[in-house]
Amino acid sequence: MPQITLEHSPHFDGTDWRALALQIHQLCVDVVGATTQACKTRIVRCDRLIIADGDPDQAMVHCDLRILSGRTQEQRTALGEAVLAALLAGVAPYDGPRQISVEVGQVERDDYRKATLES
Repeated sequence: MPQITLEHSPHFDGTDWRALALQIHQLCVDVVGATTQACKTRIVRCDRLIIADGDPDQAMVHCDLRILSGRTQEQRTALGEAVLAALLAGVAPYDGPRQISVEVGQVERDDYRKATLES
């Protein structure tokens, strides 16, 4: 289930987003017991955004991570901290002002449906 969206400003185009996404998938497995097969990441480059005072040198990365309900607050906090550390270590260097953030949210199990189809 983990549904992951990595949004970033163009300042971080040099990041290896595939490697970072796979690292986050592994963190979901290790920290909250997800399966690798269930992890899905969308990487979204945000060309039109306004950060803080609108200065175009402002940069951002945000990870929106949704997991199925049933995990403890401690697990969700640990996952958020681990993903933030991975982002801080994994995004391309940038010396300007930047904001890097993570939000871990829950989706109620009763509200989630998925079909996995094999060819």
